[in-house]
Amino acid sequence: DGAPVAAPTARVFFALWPTPAVATQLHQLARKAAASDARIMRADTLHLTLAFIGDVAVDRLPEVEAVGDQTAWPRCTLQLDQLGHWPHNQILWAGSQSPPDALAQLADELSSGLQAIGIRLAARPFVPHVTLARRCRHAQVKAFAPIEWAVEGGVLAVSHRDATGARYEMCRRWSAA
Repeated sequence: DGAPVAAPTARVFFALWPTPAVATQLHQLARKAAASDARIMRADTLHLTLAFIGDVAVDRLPEVEAVGDQTAWPRCTLQLDQLGHWPHNQILWAGSQSPPDALAQLADELSSGLQAIGIRLAARPFVPHVTLARRCRHAQVKAFAPIEWAVEGGVLAVSHRDATGARYEMCRRWSAA
């Protein structure tokens, strides 16, 4: 019975988390635009992922947190003025037609910091968006009043999955400089 015991892991990501007021606006938008059978994200789960890390050994979390500590978290305004639908993975999302450059720089800085500690992210372009609904086979993507999000910092979150979907726990928060 000498099989090695796997170290406990956590499924983690760096993200921007909206204020409750912005999350409520996004949730209302999802309810208007998503197909009736779609799984609309709960308002408290809405976020914009900056760097999805995935499963990391729990004992490495302090290293991951240190990347956040060494990152310059910008203060900026994100105008969510675009609704999109990705049919291939049935996602309804909100994004920006002209996201602030600071967000792409932030995502790059986090990615570089993670690479420096031996964590490689999936090689795909950063597309800042908030997932509004899953299992959304079609969406009524209509014009809507833009939602202004004052970005004032970020978080490192842990994702816990269960029968009702994902539940997120904040490991750390950082305020914008």
